[in-house]
Amino acid sequence: MFDRDTTGLVEGGRWGVAGDLSEDDLATAHRRRAILLCRLGEYAQAEAAATESLATRLTAAGYTARAMPRCLLGDLEGAWADAERALLLDATHVSAHAVRGRVFLAMGRPADALADFDMSTVAESYDGDARVDRAECLLILGEPARAAAACDEIIATGPGAFHELGGLPPQGEPHRVHLLRARAHLALGDPVAALTDCFLAADLSPCSPEVYEVRAEAYQAADAMGDASADLAKAAELRAA
Repeated sequence: MFDRDTTGLVEGGRWGVAGDLSEDDLATAHRRRAILLCRLGEYAQAEAAATESLATRLTAAGYTARAMPRCLLGDLEGAWADAERALLLDATHVSAHAVRGRVFLAMGRPADALADFDMSTVAESYDGDARVDRAECLLILGEPARAAAACDEIIATGPGAFHELGGLPPQGEPHRVHLLRARAHLALGDPVAALTDCFLAADLSPCSPEVYEVRAEAYQAADAMGDASADLAKAAELRAA
């Protein structure tokens, strides 16, 4: 458990775990510390904290807590192995399916990723990022209408409330769902709808070069070549900064 007797900020801005804890509570404390560190972008420290949790007790939650920072560090094989171990311990563990889905997506296996996201996003407390990743899979798999519908639902209902995964929260990339829907609209032959989403994305993340790259594509589809050129120049400027 986390409280002032078991955790605190120590020198260097790191979360420490202290106190007379049971084995279960100690494993949970290290796991929660791993999740906090992951959200802070301290992926190597998060991996180490999750390893400490697993050294105390092997749990599906502990393996999942280590899989996420490994994925974010680019260790896809290690992340996949941890997600597999988690699901061997608990085949219904929602966050393990979500993390494995992200690993599969990064590996270029969108069909496998979609199957995991279908499992993870039906939970009562779902992860908002996993729903966006699911829409990405649908688009990659050539199902733009389903991808657009998935984005509609995400935008209508807001981000999910499942926070066991660590990493960036859903609001970390607030423009992403609009860009996904814009790309889906482009695939469906509707550049006007795509431009609408691109402007919404630009309002949310005006410094994201991807926003201007996708909007340039939408302008090109709408035969507005001057606007497309301006957006491509803006994207290049942002990427060079």
